Amino acid sequence: MKKCDICFKDYKGDAGIRIHKSKAHKDEPLGGASTKDKQSKTKTTIQASYGDHQTKDFKFKCKFCDKRTETETGLRIHHGIVHKGTNYPEHSSTDKKASRTKTVPDAHGITYPEPFSTDEKGSRTKSVQDAHGTTYPEPSSTDQKGSGTKSVPDAHGDNHTDDLQFKCKFCDKTFQTERGLKIHHGRVHQDKDFPGHCYKNSTGSTAATKDPYAKSVAKEELLRSPSVPLDMMVKIDKATVTDQAIDRLSDQLEECKMSKKDSSAASEAMNSFTDSFLTELNKISKLKWFFFNSGSFYDKTRNSPDEFDLMIYPDVQVSVDFDDKSVLGFYKVKMVSTRVPELDGTVTRNDYIRPEAYKTYVFELFDRVLQKIREGRRVTKRVKSRNSPAYTIDYKAIPGKKAIDVDLVPCFKIEGWPPVAKRLDPKWISYDSVVHNAMKSCDVVCKKCPHDHPDNNLLWRLSFAKAEKMLMKHANSSGDSTFKKDAYRFIKLYICNMKDQFPGKIQKFSSYCIKQFIFTEFDNWPKKPTEEVIIQRNILKHLIEGLEERCIPNYFLQNDNVLQFIPTDELNLLCRGMKMEYEKLLGNK
Repeated sequence: MKKCDICFKDYKGDAGIRIHKSKAHKDEPLGGASTKDKQSKTKTTIQASYGDHQTKDFKFKCKFCDKRTETETGLRIHHGIVHKGTNYPEHSSTDKKASRTKTVPDAHGITYPEPFSTDEKGSRTKSVQDAHGTTYPEPSSTDQKGSGTKSVPDAHGDNHTDDLQFKCKFCDKTFQTERGLKIHHGRVHQDKDFPGHCYKNSTGSTAATKDPYAKSVAKEELLRSPSVPLDMMVKIDKATVTDQAIDRLSDQLEECKMSKKDSSAASEAMNSFTDSFLTELNKISKLKWFFFNSGSFYDKTRNSPDEFDLMIYPDVQVSVDFDDKSVLGFYKVKMVSTRVPELDGTVTRNDYIRPEAYKTYVFELFDRVLQKIREGRRVTKRVKSRNSPAYTIDYKAIPGKKAIDVDLVPCFKIEGWPPVAKRLDPKWISYDSVVHNAMKSCDVVCKKCPHDHPDNNLLWRLSFAKAEKMLMKHANSSGDSTFKKDAYRFIKLYICNMKDQFPGKIQKFSSYCIKQFIFTEFDNWPKKPTEEVIIQRNILKHLIEGLEERCIPNYFLQNDNVLQFIPTDELNLLCRGMKMEYEKLLGNK
């Protein structure tokens, strides 16, 4: 622990101290500077992570807290994030000079305000926005040859340049700032030490720089939510809604919705299959087995072929070692029930259950069941990766239709909400009972841990399949919009189409990833009625941002990135596809 040298509050590290001082002691000198060095109340000196200093003019003050920003745009973004429930007032500014603004389109065609401030001599200084939405002046410096070179320091001491790129040593990503590289490394290459990286200049030569990372970037920042939430993105989206974009969205939504006739036929076939399967399983095994449905049918999304996931678990008591937090999302599971002879071969001397042994045993039970039941004659077992937690079959249930894709997932049901998970409080669900029931239990599945860990053969993946199902099923219940579930279906259908277009190229990115992403979008849904095309294209813009940064935070687990083990080529392919769809919703294609 480290103490603030002004108020003596304790913080975990240097980054916490700097953030605290910039907010609570903005009129005090930083780093032990003398009182002679204090800035005026409208100036704040910020010490960056690497020891650089810069002076900013924070003239726009929030009326609801002590926060100051350089621009009104920054103040509006702060207000939309921190003070959502209040009306935005006229801002307070210590600078009485008028500012002028113009709008510029971004790379995707959406226009944003481009502020210009007037200096004391009356000249205009162009400003640019960094990745956090904060606006900084963009000065022009002159090199030895007299040419102008743009160099924009951000709030963390990095220099943004046109010709200097910081390249990751572990993948092909390059960044304009060193801090961007560090955040990328913390998100994507967490298992590797941050090296002295190389930057590449415009001439192609490289130079090395030593590692100042030193854990100065807080882990929470590495998995932050999108820089600007959806409701704010929608407000500043001034691009025209074209007839072509409306038609495109309408056609896609019509295609992805499942008709009652189709869903009824598939549901009836699967109900018959499940009844036969569970009856025979309980005959063969001395344990009592249960199941619950998850997968596509609960959100009524059309897939080709239709998909069902059945979570199958025995009536035994187990406990999860949540105290061991060495691998986020993966935990050891111990048998609590008195001796269960049928599972003796899966349990260690210390009563820990080995996931691979459990999966192998249950898969053998599934083999025997399918040989016994009548429906088994129309089933083809699919060969999948050894690391897959599911026993997958193609069930030719309906003549003339594609076989139904069925995943049978062995698991254990865990009563109660895990202490490592976030407490759910979605404002977009109007029924308290839904949220309460969603947090009654979770599951552990036989998903192989990708990390190198001494107890790797004992680690189970924590699953929130039941909570996901209940949240998605009631996503439109608050009454503020009936479009939430459609927004999810739109993305899911598009990715299904990409899988058909590029066979074998998209294997790791699943509906699970989409749900973790879309739940956060639901949390920041626009409060006022908004054109659906505008909402959908800004959701796509956020998804593109996540794919480019290789980061989608887990909605249920703090600091867990659901994209960290998905191959870069797969994410790049998805990103290109999403950008094409985004352009269509802009009416450009």
